[in-house]
Amino acid sequence: MRETHIQPAPGIDAMAVVESACASAGLTITMRGTLAAYPGCVHWHLKRGRERGTLEITWWPKTAELWFKVATNRDGPWIDAAVEQLTKQIEGR
Repeated sequence: MRETHIQPAPGIDAMAVVESACASAGLTITMRGTLAAYPGCVHWHLKRGRERGTLEITWWPKTAELWFKVATNRDGPWIDAAVEQLTKQIEGR
């Protein structure tokens, strides 16, 4: 498993920016929910077409934290490039 924490641009609607960035990167949201360990968070599972791999993103407004997670058995060749692209968009670069 690997995690990458990023800092969203100040004052943005993180949920809207994440979903917009995912759409512009050609990713499909296959699940949107929450995690019991982080009450009030929003948690997404993302895929790219029928390619292997699942990228997870969690936004926890309580602490203004956002992170990407890739489970060991869910890695795919597209994920690193997607994380880089999404990071630039979400951080406002």
